[in-house]
Amino acid sequence: MGTLKMKPAYYLYLLPALALFAVFFVVPFVQTVFISLQDWDSINEMEFIGFSNYMEMFRDEVFVASVGRVLKYALIQVVVQIALGLLFAALLRGEKKGNGFFRAVYFLPYIISSAAICVMFTVMYDNDIGLINNLLRAVGLDSWVHIWLGEESTAFYATIAVPIWQGLGMYIVILLSGLQGISEEYYEAAKIDGATAFQSFRKITVPLLWPIIQICIILSVSGAFKNFDYVYMLTGGGPGSSTHVPATFMYDKAFIGMRYGYGSAVAVFIFMLGFVFTFVFKGIAGRKSIDE
Repeated sequence: MGTLKMKPAYYLYLLPALALFAVFFVVPFVQTVFISLQDWDSINEMEFIGFSNYMEMFRDEVFVASVGRVLKYALIQVVVQIALGLLFAALLRGEKKGNGFFRAVYFLPYIISSAAICVMFTVMYDNDIGLINNLLRAVGLDSWVHIWLGEESTAFYATIAVPIWQGLGMYIVILLSGLQGISEEYYEAAKIDGATAFQSFRKITVPLLWPIIQICIILSVSGAFKNFDYVYMLTGGGPGSSTHVPATFMYDKAFIGMRYGYGSAVAVFIFMLGFVFTFVFKGIAGRKSIDE
């Protein structure tokens, strides 16, 4: 077979995309790294302080706690969204009556703005008029009633439940498209050989769907690392600092505390956290695929 060759002139068509990438990502990222090495309040002159912002950042208990919190959030989000996404995708597979309606219903929350979703859940979580507490009272579970967004023991989990629920529809659609690409002949052959449903899932569905599951895991984790809007609109990082994640911590330091150097250091950390996870995960997943 011959090899595909591209004429040098064709690379000119890449220039517009590369220019946009450089202007809107490379240049701002370099500027952020530069500012992270400064002490700057956006008014006075910058003062170079080296890695002092980074050292202060890792000594800050609120920041360290926010990192642990976002890692926990990422783990919960991956487990819930991928597991439920696979379950619902399997149930919606095929052309059974009503599947089209339920696919649309599950995907609908994803296309609603996060601001509207947060307003809706703020009302639902309300102690007096909220749907959740009123349902608990109606079934006699008064001891389960909480001020969901106002108590440190519940605020974090109540907050992350919102983006996990809203994003679920996207993963159902992605995994469903992957499942529909798997031929039924594999399952029929496994059934003839006496394989159970779980064995078919473990030996057929997961291996053939693994590349798509990898993409879903990376999207889910990176989404957790970048989460800002849900936490900011629902709790603002409170009560206290019990729901702060690195992105809201960065916002507080840079735009409220006017410490743009410190905030930029946190921004660089968020980028590196996502980059390292993606690099390590792809390496591990790649070796797993080769071994299999």
